[in-house]
Amino acid sequence: CVRLNEFDATRTISFIPPDGEFELMKYRCTSNVKLPLRVIPTVNEMATTQVSYTVTVKANFGSKLSATNVILKIPTPLNTTTVDCKVANGKAKYVPAENLVVWKISRIRGGQECTFTATADLTTTTVRQVWARPPIDVDFQVLMFTAGLIVQFLEVFEKNNYYSIKWVGYLTKASGSYQIRVGLSVS
Repeated sequence: CVRLNEFDATRTISFIPPDGEFELMKYRCTSNVKLPLRVIPTVNEMATTQVSYTVTVKANFGSKLSATNVILKIPTPLNTTTVDCKVANGKAKYVPAENLVVWKISRIRGGQECTFTATADLTTTTVRQVWARPPIDVDFQVLMFTAGLIVQFLEVFEKNNYYSIKWVGYLTKASGSYQIRVGLSVS
């Protein structure tokens, strides 16, 4: 289907498409990456009985785009009993079985900022438990976001009077590999 012999010289990908919708390629950027969503966590341990959270999500793309199905999984200490969550956008719920808070936001427009605040109550223990501070997991989709890769033009050569629609769709999706490390300050 794909003929890559021209790619090294002209940066052109030539291919014969199959019938129907198909995926031409997947790619991964590992350097000079501008993350679509910037997550700014602040986690404060209040003595041994509470942890306070403020997590801000900023959409780092144009106002014409939106991130959808945004899910943040915010870890809590193992000895958490309850979490009081406050969000203006989306819904947040403590999941005791997984020791985390799941914050779901259906849509964040480009340039928008959303904030999550919470206080986790902890059981008192005779021995102070060290919390490993697992990372915050972020899941989302941004349609038509390219992270630097763009299709400059699309040419269709068809000899059989076949009508084709010239259309390119971009979908940026992070699935569990986007993690934000959390620092901890003790009050």
